[in-house]
Amino acid sequence: MSSDKIITNSPKDVFSEIQSRLKKLEEKRKSKIIFSIGGYSISMMMSLHYHRIIRKIGETDVLELVLDSGGGQIDSAAKIVNIFREYCKTFNVIVPFFAKSAATYIAVSADNLILCKAGELGPVDPQVKHPALDTFFPASSIKDALEFIESTKDPYIKLTMADKLDPFLIGAYQAAMRESRQYLEETPHIKSAENKKEIVFALTDKYIDHGYPINKPICKELKLKNCGDDILENEIENEIYDIHDMLVNEIAENNYDLIVISSKDKVLIGGPKKVVDMPKDLQTTFPK
Repeated sequence: MSSDKIITNSPKDVFSEIQSRLKKLEEKRKSKIIFSIGGYSISMMMSLHYHRIIRKIGETDVLELVLDSGGGQIDSAAKIVNIFREYCKTFNVIVPFFAKSAATYIAVSADNLILCKAGELGPVDPQVKHPALDTFFPASSIKDALEFIESTKDPYIKLTMADKLDPFLIGAYQAAMRESRQYLEETPHIKSAENKKEIVFALTDKYIDHGYPINKPICKELKLKNCGDDILENEIENEIYDIHDMLVNEIAENNYDLIVISSKDKVLIGGPKKVVDMPKDLQTTFPK
C-alpha cells in the first residue's frame, strides 16, 4: 500500500513547451485539452488528480481527454466520467495508442470517441479486490481459473484447484463482472443502441485476451454511436502524437507513473526527483 507522491519541481522546461503547444492545439480544436499518459492504474486517487486539473480549466463548452491507460477500477472510471461531464457541454476522448479495460469504459462514455491511427480499446476486464485482503486481481484471471476447473476431467485436479480458489474472491469476481456490464448498459450511447447486448458482450465476454485490440473497424462493426467517422486532420493528429512522444520520453527518462497535463496545470506521479507527500487529508488506501 502506498500514498501518491506529487512532484513539485520540473526537471526541464519540457513541460512548459508541452503546455505552449497545448494552447495552440486548443485554439485549433476550439476546446480545452488534457493529456493523461502512464501506467498508473485508474483509481479514486486518480480521479482526484483529474479534478485538480479540470478545476483549473473551469467550465467549458468542449473538454477533450487524450487518454493512454491500461485500465483499473471500473467505479473509479465512472467517477472520472462524471467529473468531466460536470465541467463541459461536450466530452470527447481521443485515444492515440490504447485505452484498455476501465479506460475503455471512459472512452465509450464520451460524447465523441476518436481513435487515432494507432488507437485501440480493449475488453472491460476490471480489477477485482479481495473482500478480506488489500489485494487486486484481474477479473480475467479468476474467470480463466473457474473455466479451467469446470473443463478438467481429472477429479484430483478439480478438487485441488477448487480448494485453492477463495470463495470470497469468486464472489467478488462475479460482482465485478455484473458491475461492468451494468455500467456499460447504462452508458447513453449503448443504452439506446438496438444491438446493446451485442456491444456489451463484445466489450466484456467475447474476447479471451485482456489485451485484445478493439480497433476502429470493430467499433464500426459494433455500430458504437460515439465512434463515428470523425477523423483528425493529419496536422492535428501529428501534433497530438508529437506531444504524446514528448510525454512518453519523460516517463521513460524519469520513471513517472503518470503525467496528467493541460495548458494550465500538471500532475506528475512518481519519478526520481524531489517529491513532497500529499496532504494527509488527501491520502487514502486506494492502490495505484
